[in-house]
Amino acid sequence: PWLTHVSRILVGGLFIFSGFIKANDPLGFSYKLKEYFEVFQNDTGLAFFEYFAHIALPLAILICASEIILGVMLLIGYKRDLTLWLLFAQIAFFTFLTFYSACYNKVTHCGCFGDFLPLKPWESFWKDVALMVLITLLFSGRNNINPLWAPMLMGSVFTLGLVFAFGFPIYAYRNLPPLDFRPYAPGMS
Repeated sequence: PWLTHVSRILVGGLFIFSGFIKANDPLGFSYKLKEYFEVFQNDTGLAFFEYFAHIALPLAILICASEIILGVMLLIGYKRDLTLWLLFAQIAFFTFLTFYSACYNKVTHCGCFGDFLPLKPWESFWKDVALMVLITLLFSGRNNINPLWAPMLMGSVFTLGLVFAFGFPIYAYRNLPPLDFRPYAPGMS
């Protein structure tokens, strides 16, 4: 049980942190997504990646929000099986993405933690592998993941997390990043 709880705190906390940092600058994250879509379009020749580039900002907000809310759901034990499968699907996708980027040296900064903590592709890939191991441990110990509170309180915390997960990146987009880690932030030389 203790290994499950440690994994739960690490994965949930990292997803919330990563989603929050990207939500702090959703426009910057959308530029990173456009970069990935351009690479995939050039490498595969598939034109639908150009469509994704046109909706990069809503996708950026959706990805940030999903990371935050999945982290919250995991930490409070809300809808355990759904949460674990969605976490697994998201990290499997990102592991593929960072592996492809690292192997072919396509995108040299993954955008996992925005401008706060730039990671090289191989660093990001190994971070994703570690998360995959932790999520696998969560699957094996899923019987130890139980709701923290009564259903009414769980639903309320989930709803608050959902409102914050979508409200914060929309606020940051409309008003500039509240925590400005960009290299050209006001006051930077």
